Amino acid sequence: MGPFPMGRPAGGGAEADVFADLRAQVLRVQPAHLGMRPDSASPIFGVVMETGYRGGSAAFVCLADGTVSLYTSTGGGVIGAGEHEAVRGACLEMLSWTNQYAREFIEACTAVAEYPLPESGDVFFYLLTTDGVHLAKCTEAALVADQDPFSNLFRSCHMVLTVMRETTEGHRGNG
Repeated sequence: MGPFPMGRPAGGGAEADVFADLRAQVLRVQPAHLGMRPDSASPIFGVVMETGYRGGSAAFVCLADGTVSLYTSTGGGVIGAGEHEAVRGACLEMLSWTNQYAREFIEACTAVAEYPLPESGDVFFYLLTTDGVHLAKCTEAALVADQDPFSNLFRSCHMVLTVMRETTEGHRGNG
């Protein structure tokens, strides 16, 4: 895992508290925390895709240092998946693609200093950029139907999730 601390806080705590703590850490991360310098050619150094469900939400995190995690507000998830080369590569490829369209993505978002959680059926994209955090609020139905400007990013995040799932499930089966 990279220099960004994504482990459980000392002392554990309720699942919602752990989720809130991890979420707050990632939404406040800066390029320097990842051992990086701001790069105007690649202003997006992280994507957080949050999906709202009845009773909670899930946060998928992909950072430019190769950190890849998925955690849920109800407990559980995968932390440190970017330690697997295939997952890390998929994350970095997705971020590279995202930065090809950085201006369009950022312009379609709202700069935010507060980070609401999505409601059931909603998907929020938090773009972590050298100029702050930018939010796009989408509906899962529109993303799936390819009726939202963020549909391609939604599919790209899900491709990384698929690689993560295949890699981490394969490791558990061999362990």
